[in-house]
Amino acid sequence: MNERPFQAQIPRKPAVGDEVIVKGMLKPDARVFSVNLILPQAPPVQKSLSAPSESDVKSSQKCCAPLPTNHSWPYIAYHFKVVFNDDGSSIVVQNWKNVVWQNERRTLGHNFKDRTKPFTIIFRFHHDTIRVFIDHTHHVPDYEFEYELPLERIRLVEIWDDVLYVEEVTFRFKNAGGRSQGGDFT
Repeated sequence: MNERPFQAQIPRKPAVGDEVIVKGMLKPDARVFSVNLILPQAPPVQKSLSAPSESDVKSSQKCCAPLPTNHSWPYIAYHFKVVFNDDGSSIVVQNWKNVVWQNERRTLGHNFKDRTKPFTIIFRFHHDTIRVFIDHTHHVPDYEFEYELPLERIRLVEIWDDVLYVEEVTFRFKNAGGRSQGGDFT
């Protein structure tokens, strides 16, 4: 991947039951990679959130233009990061950002040991959580994280760091009849 992060725009508002599927390949010497689910505009202020300052909200109005390299969006509903250790183990970091990064949750990354194989990560939206599956969804979620920013405001998927290439980003939408509709954006 080049210096800038890979970005894909979600073609409609996400809803409960929808999925974002990311397939790609890590660099052989990968140290870290991450996926962000982004709100390109400030969310409505809610009592449960730490409210940003007025100057932060004003500066976020310009956030729909591309950001310079190595900068992140001010509102990230979900940040999923894998850090590879020298001993071959990995750590999964989950958190979110409301102008400033919030407390992170770290767990052993038991699914990310072999950096030489392609990866598939499925992010499924539920009422209060994002459930993350590695490779397929025919098992309990590998990771889960509670929303702090509104699901329906997520508009971008962003992939950073030591990714050799992004093979596919698929948006699978659950319609009212219970069947999925999908679209590939690569």
